[in-house]
Amino acid sequence: MILFVHAAAVSLAATQAGIERLRKPVAIRHALATDIVDPRAMFFAHDDIDYARIRNAVASHLRGDESRVILSCSVYNGFASRLANDLGLPVERSDEAGACAVSRRGERIGLAVSYPPSYAVVEARILELSQEEGRAITLVPVLADNAFAFADDADRYARVLLAAVADTPEVDAIFLAQYSMDPYAPRVSEATRVPVVSALEATLATL
Repeated sequence: MILFVHAAAVSLAATQAGIERLRKPVAIRHALATDIVDPRAMFFAHDDIDYARIRNAVASHLRGDESRVILSCSVYNGFASRLANDLGLPVERSDEAGACAVSRRGERIGLAVSYPPSYAVVEARILELSQEEGRAITLVPVLADNAFAFADDADRYARVLLAAVADTPEVDAIFLAQYSMDPYAPRVSEATRVPVVSALEATLATL
């Protein structure tokens, strides 16, 4: 059993839609913990208080049949290893598979996150992976708005994301680092004509 832990209903919905496209049955359960992130906060401390919040949220949804936990909220990805040690089971970052994929797509990568405090978390992992493989890449911010604050407004979310993509300088690929962006990946690809890596799709490919 794989447990996905979501901080927002839009991430849950995008993940469920992605799972429906899988061609094989996978045992999956979802947990929605909307109180672990303030969508309007522009700062995230990544301190022990934040860790306790995500740990309690995950632990409260464990039933003992889980083979792994996947965090769908990228701002918490830095806690994945610590959670795994504390809980005694694999805990995966939402961006891990996508970061591995996009870090091999060129020297200039457009990085899109809907929640600004997530940017540094994802950026650090991509750079770490590229350094491990001896490659130098440049990450280009794609979205400055705090789109997470209005992610439940699908039309507005899409407009803001696509407008940001249109204003992005030339890149070799774009990484949509948050699961809520996955429904718009085809439109981003059409608008940019460069490879688009969706964190959600990359994760689902590992199931």
